[in-house]
Amino acid sequence: MFQFMQKSGFTSWFKPASALAAILAALVLAVPRAGLAAEHCLTGDEQRAAIANSKAVPLATAIHALHRAPKDVVKAQLCQEPERLIYMLTLLGRDGKVKRAIVDATNGAVVGER
Repeated sequence: MFQFMQKSGFTSWFKPASALAAILAALVLAVPRAGLAAEHCLTGDEQRAAIANSKAVPLATAIHALHRAPKDVVKAQLCQEPERLIYMLTLLGRDGKVKRAIVDATNGAVVGER
């Protein structure tokens, strides 16, 4: 089959590796970020400095803002958006479903869940 493609000139313009790269790039660009457009997630030192300077509430305060059924926090990141700091939390519910929540780090208010 590959020899047929070579003889017909199909492989002269079709490069499987470049086609795969184009497909992957299109998929990455097509996936909506759905409110997760944080520009920069802070390092540990930056997080401690932000909390110490009262620019962000402690992580425990952000977790307590989630009033619904108890959840385990799987991952937590303090990130800088253009206009504010946010906590991006990945949660594992008792039902086994993974959910994500966004908490405004300046005041501890939940600003998004999915």
